[in-house]
Amino acid sequence: MTRYILPLLTTALVSGLGAGTPVLAQNLFAPHVIVNGSAVTEWELAQRRQFLTLLRAPGDIAKQAENGLIEDRLRLDAAKQMGITASDEEVQQGMEEFAQRANFTADQFITQIESAGVDRTTFRDFVRAGVVWRAVIRQKYASTVVISDADIDRAVEAEKQAANVRVLLSELIMPVPPGQENQAMNAAEDIARRVEAGESFAEFARQYSATPSSANGGALEWMPLSNLPPGLQSVFMSLPPGGVTQPLQIPNAVALFQLRDRQETAPTKRPTEVEIARYPLPADNPTGAAAQINGRVDGCNDLYTQARRDGVAVQRETRAEAGLPAELSAVSGLDQNETAVVTVGGQPSLLMVCARRPITEKAVDRDAIRGQLLNQQLNARSAVYLSQLRDSALIRTP
Repeated sequence: MTRYILPLLTTALVSGLGAGTPVLAQNLFAPHVIVNGSAVTEWELAQRRQFLTLLRAPGDIAKQAENGLIEDRLRLDAAKQMGITASDEEVQQGMEEFAQRANFTADQFITQIESAGVDRTTFRDFVRAGVVWRAVIRQKYASTVVISDADIDRAVEAEKQAANVRVLLSELIMPVPPGQENQAMNAAEDIARRVEAGESFAEFARQYSATPSSANGGALEWMPLSNLPPGLQSVFMSLPPGGVTQPLQIPNAVALFQLRDRQETAPTKRPTEVEIARYPLPADNPTGAAAQINGRVDGCNDLYTQARRDGVAVQRETRAEAGLPAELSAVSGLDQNETAVVTVGGQPSLLMVCARRPITEKAVDRDAIRGQLLNQQLNARSAVYLSQLRDSALIRTP
């Protein structure tokens, strides 16, 4: 899961592939259902069932196949009305991206599914619907979703609060083909309800999860909460031990997590850097000279005025406190504007601490956080819009 995330196994696909023959039946090209005047044929339905079976999709395969094809028709219809099409190059890229999740090229993936009776056009149509739907959602909603600086600040703050917490999780990660997010979310919601009702999360993970942890029922080791994306950190801070998340859309997958335990850890001491100034002192009476200077200055900036009078140069630098040499070890016992007499390279000096601060952490990539929050909002709107399209569609059986 960490950054973040969670690799998908080739075996999730390969173990389901075997010798097969296309499903034979009468009237394969007869319409099974008609969506806004566009027919979904029996052949398409049989192909989608076989395809989902090879992907080891959880839940009712027959129902998912029918719903998926109906929703694909709605996606394509919405795209047509908005003048959106997918070029052959865009579809090919989508096929490559999907195949890469199982460590295949598109051609290798097609060879595998064809050996199990799934036609390559089934895969291509499957991807095409997802490609145009992403474009539909972007065009329809991207300009209306506003991610404010305050939204980003809250995500950053949540990440900071997670620094002293660790969690013990179990995961169930299901790969999602492009444009099939709604079906996957429905299957994941069903699993979540059944776990909340008392069924075993571990058993579902063993059966459906496509990650290495599936062999252990999805169980993961303790991990810092800060290792997780900001959007998930707040979820696990509010979830009670034993609780299960709602389905979460992550890149190319839907995830369910069970929080087995959560612990606060001792705050980690952050590394510091120290800004110091060294004022050269006479070798014959460094202690007396230091006392005189201390009586005339209040801080590091005052040393420069004194140095001009004495005709000497102040050396000022900022260094990691953990890496200071032994001759500057006196720094550890000094607060800001406090001094000590040290000898560096045979030269007595008045050492003053100008400032001490945490070492600057890696800069926050606010654009990346904005992109994550935007995708979350678009995914939510996508599900709502698809539901609206289905409610208003004319769907009938012949």
